[in-house]
Amino acid sequence: MNLIELDKKAVQAVQKRFGLSNYGMVNLSWVFGFAVGVIATLILHWLFHH
Repeated sequence: MNLIELDKKAVQAVQKRFGLSNYGMVNLSWVFGFAVGVIATLILHWLFHH
């Protein structure tokens, strides 16, 4: 099994578990990416300003 097939199975499992449409998955990935970006920014800000 290659990485793309594994990723597809993981996405389908999350989509089925939470009952999300394709549009819901797009929103979920956007929110997750935004949250990771905010956390990374806060960590970098804390590291370089102490």
